[in-house]
Amino acid sequence: MKEKINILMFSLTLVAFTIFCAFSLNQNYWLNWLGILIYLYAICTWHWRKGDSIFSLYTIFFTLFLLFSYGQFIMWAFGIGTDRGIGTTVVAYGTGIIPSESDMIMVKWYSCISMFVFHIGALLFTRKTTLRKVSWYESGDADADRKFLFKIGCIISIIVVPIVFVSKLLEVRIALVHGYNALYYGDYATQSGYLQIILYLFFPALICLLIGSNFSKVITRFVFIIFALYSLLGIMSGDRGSWLYSSIILIWAYTQYKGTFNYKKLIKWLILAVIGIYILNVITKARDGGGLSKLTLKDFTSVFDSDDSPLVDSFFEMGGTMSIITFFLISGNGIYPFANTYLTSLLGSISTRMLSMFGIKFVLLADWFSQDYLGITWGTGFSMIAEAYVNGGYIGGIVYIFIIGIVIGKILSNSIDNQDIENHPMKMFLAITTANIIMGFPRAASYLIVKNFVYGVLIILLINFFLQQFNKRL
Repeated sequence: MKEKINILMFSLTLVAFTIFCAFSLNQNYWLNWLGILIYLYAICTWHWRKGDSIFSLYTIFFTLFLLFSYGQFIMWAFGIGTDRGIGTTVVAYGTGIIPSESDMIMVKWYSCISMFVFHIGALLFTRKTTLRKVSWYESGDADADRKFLFKIGCIISIIVVPIVFVSKLLEVRIALVHGYNALYYGDYATQSGYLQIILYLFFPALICLLIGSNFSKVITRFVFIIFALYSLLGIMSGDRGSWLYSSIILIWAYTQYKGTFNYKKLIKWLILAVIGIYILNVITKARDGGGLSKLTLKDFTSVFDSDDSPLVDSFFEMGGTMSIITFFLISGNGIYPFANTYLTSLLGSISTRMLSMFGIKFVLLADWFSQDYLGITWGTGFSMIAEAYVNGGYIGGIVYIFIIGIVIGKILSNSIDNQDIENHPMKMFLAITTANIIMGFPRAASYLIVKNFVYGVLIILLINFFLQQFNKRL
């Protein structure tokens, strides 16, 4: 009853503040705070209604959703960096478009509505319960599922881990010589082809080992050492995203299983996060400066005496993803001439040949926008909100975000407490590995997200299912 009252009171507060923003003479400023309030509303109502901890997979995802969709406006709410970011410069290279104040108000409203609708979809279509129905990929026997997961993890790790490290060493070499962008564009690009499909199995294989071994000390230590080396090589090549998301998920999984998370540890992790942000700032200098070999001692020390704090820079850089939806809201979604990208993602994730069968041209949305439409040689990235708008327009985009919220909410709600790891290892495997994939969704298009799921998660679920069926017939 207390939880329902809390939700009701917070909902009324949110409605009242939204009305205030709509009629305020200083609407542009107060909308900065509306996004922050929606974030707090999402985290608290999920916690109250689902019984999930504050440090949950949903909290982690929605935090990244906020930072990539509203990061710059958070700083503006506190009066920081009001003379920089979106609205002060050209929003997309070569277009000459500089958003006006009315444009920024439109973007803020659309982003706030999107975040709110996403959360409502996630909240309404998941249930508060730890009672789980047995899904098709589960045997109904937790011990049997763990054994299968461990065997699958061992087999895949033996094959994939060496390939991953050889690939990462090659990336470090290319980045040192030719710079970070060479990994994605040009003759030295490494982020495509069949090798990339194999690499999708790396993180799921490690999770198979952790859950399959019931987080035994030896296996846990082995997994964390392997992942630490993987992260180090990623840092050396200039990567700031994939290993960071996975690190957060690994920390969550470990603390969830051990049941050791508390607010003292939260403070500890926040301190480490701030230190990590400073390190990432140095990595950015390496990327922009042509590679790790170009770094100097001054690059390491300047982050501490710079007028622009790396912490603030991080909000503005992550929040820069909003420039995509800003551009499309101003220009309209009619500039994209191809088929619905969600259809392309679903049909083309297994093989792009399926698209040819239906006469659909294979187009990577982010690449089309950067290389074809803007005519630049680097990637602007994309965003979950912008892709929804491209496919559905203003109203249709909101509907797509609502549906995405339902799907992601259902998956992430499979993790409530450490008992779920004990009693439902397959569901926890699905929640953890899928969370690892979708953490980057707020700043990406859906195709690679779906493809990563198909080849990194679904394939293991299918292997487990067929092994169970084979075992039953023996």
